Amino acid sequence: MPRVPALALCAIASLLPLAAACGDGAADTPAAPGKTPTVETTNPGVSPRLDPPASKYVVRVEDLGTNWITDIPSTLTVDAAAYAQTAVFKSSGDGEKLLKDWGYQGGYQTGYSPEGRDTAVLNGAYYIRTECHLFAQEAGAKQAYDYFVKFAAGQPGMQPVSMARVGNQSAAYVMTLGTIGKSSIAAVYHQVIFQRGNLVCVVLTKGAEPFMKVDAARDIALISDKKALGQLDAPVPTPTSNYTPAAGN
Repeated sequence: MPRVPALALCAIASLLPLAAACGDGAADTPAAPGKTPTVETTNPGVSPRLDPPASKYVVRVEDLGTNWITDIPSTLTVDAAAYAQTAVFKSSGDGEKLLKDWGYQGGYQTGYSPEGRDTAVLNGAYYIRTECHLFAQEAGAKQAYDYFVKFAAGQPGMQPVSMARVGNQSAAYVMTLGTIGKSSIAAVYHQVIFQRGNLVCVVLTKGAEPFMKVDAARDIALISDKKALGQLDAPVPTPTSNYTPAAGN
């Protein structure tokens, strides 16, 4: 996902757009009273204990179909030492303590760009950033989920948005920030965080405001959820890089 001027990408690793000034949330709205949208859901009562590595549950480019390009510099395995340095935590020491308390087993992040990049985005395509994290027990995943949701909700310009549940529990947010490339079209970010058993995943989409709703981010999250439930194949992806996240990113 190309960086926007004045935009600092940080964890939930490299997912949340932060800036000193942000626009209002995009126009996602709840369904009208008495009308239930037709959406695919998964069983919220199932809490599997999933085995490492976390990369098995992250959406792969093969899951998306054609016309997507993997963002190799943003594709990496994350351990506790590296993840503790990200801006999600007050300090690396604080991050290491929390991750240890949660029973952190490791994570994996990646990103995808549409073929055509910003030109495609101006015609309805979008960028994706996603990551998954595993914990030793469901209790630790729930604690991490609560922390991540609180962190996301506290970012300037971030607005909660209504969405059908993914996993055991989920939350969704929207933010507008900057424009798409050199155009005057506003860029909108949708973020979905969900917990399933001992797994927590985060999805961020960036697209042109006239086209984007939370549905795209939810659909990506649903793929990870289905992998966790054994409804989709969950192979370990082929390593693409040896990048490690810089402190504060």
